[in-house]
Amino acid sequence: MKPVVSEIALEYRDVFAIAKLDVNENPQKTSEFHIRGTPTYKLIYEGRIIRTINGAMPKARLVERILISLLTVIEPPLTDEQTDSE
Repeated sequence: MKPVVSEIALEYRDVFAIAKLDVNENPQKTSEFHIRGTPTYKLIYEGRIIRTINGAMPKARLVERILISLLTVIEPPLTDEQTDSE
């Protein structure tokens, strides 16, 4: 999954950031984030975990899960119609 995650990080760099944690070199953080297996993805927004995604999957499915999760916490900008009616 490393090459896929690197591709996603590059393609979506203006939307979200990706950080990698080496579970072998960081056992304390691994425990803190309750990582039991790899790959495990923790989606963090404003300091809190909003979703955990476990397991390998195709790139398109991983991106879809990330974007759907972000939509649950980020309000979309107002459209012109919404601003005109107020």
